[in-house]
Amino acid sequence: MKAKEAAAKIDGPARQRRKRRSREDVVQRIREAARQLFAERGYAAATTREIARLADVSETLLFRYYGDKATLFSEVVTEPFQKLMDDFVQRNPDPKFTGTREEDTRRFTRQVFELFEANEEMFRALMAGPRVSGGNDGASGFAGLSAFFHESVDQVSALYEAAGMEPSFDLRIGVRLGFGMIASSVLMRDSLFPDWTPDRNAMIHALEELVARSLAGPAD
Repeated sequence: MKAKEAAAKIDGPARQRRKRRSREDVVQRIREAARQLFAERGYAAATTREIARLADVSETLLFRYYGDKATLFSEVVTEPFQKLMDDFVQRNPDPKFTGTREEDTRRFTRQVFELFEANEEMFRALMAGPRVSGGNDGASGFAGLSAFFHESVDQVSALYEAAGMEPSFDLRIGVRLGFGMIASSVLMRDSLFPDWTPDRNAMIHALEELVARSLAGPAD
């Protein structure tokens, strides 16, 4: 009798741990764990074993749902990022839509800042992911931004063309550097400001000034 009771005590917690989870719960656990480790350690250093352990699922189950690490990275980081950028562009199809060019550029700058701020972990994971040209695993990184960059360049180019002017710098470079400056203000804040923490609104205002002066287009 005592043996049966002892076995029951041992078996009870084990059965609780093995309680069957829904597919949705398992997928959510894997996605959250993967994005966290990709952001913290980078694509190469984050292993599927560690991801499975953090998600509290078996590595076998992880492979059953995602196949390999490259597919996992694509589904939990690259594809959600692409959807995020597509949605952003659809919500902000044209920075010339209202107000002056400078006002709209400032508004656009704030929206990009808030986009990074609200999705910081995803962007960190993407930045820590494999390079598009050098990855052997088939995962892709910031390639999803290409369409966004091209559209932004076209929009700023149209401003100069309408004014009959030529920009004083390569807009293809300027747009990407402007975007990078906004991104670094969120993702590299601790490195850029190791000795003090700038006020959020003051940082956004500085970004608005810098980007507006370079990318708003020719003066009216």
